[in-house]
Amino acid sequence: MPIDKKKGNYFGTEIDRKWWKRYRKDGLFARGNGRFWLDEEGIRFHKLLTRSPLLIRWEEITGATLGKWHAGRWAAGRPVLKVDFVRGGLNLCAGFYLSSDRQQMQRLADDLTTKARRGANSG
Repeated sequence: MPIDKKKGNYFGTEIDRKWWKRYRKDGLFARGNGRFWLDEEGIRFHKLLTRSPLLIRWEEITGATLGKWHAGRWAAGRPVLKVDFVRGGLNLCAGFYLSSDRQQMQRLADDLTTKARRGANSG
């Protein structure tokens, strides 16, 4: 399921889907613009002016949905990809804005959820 690098915005990572509880480790605290892509290890987002990309590994991902808000930021009605994952015993949710095309974003969320379910059933 590799996709080409796509320009986008990282909104941050919430703990337990609470906008006021932001995850601060692993470079996931700071918001920013950058490039989003999928590879064999998982989801990556390389924020501008940083050395290495964020990584959410396939085995950590539990599903993905769309919303209009994330981590206290509103996307002006545009779809925000919300990727749920577990790390260090915490239920986390990372938010990304990649496109205003709701159908395209829904397909991506569905594909990520399917891949996460397949991974959970293969172990």
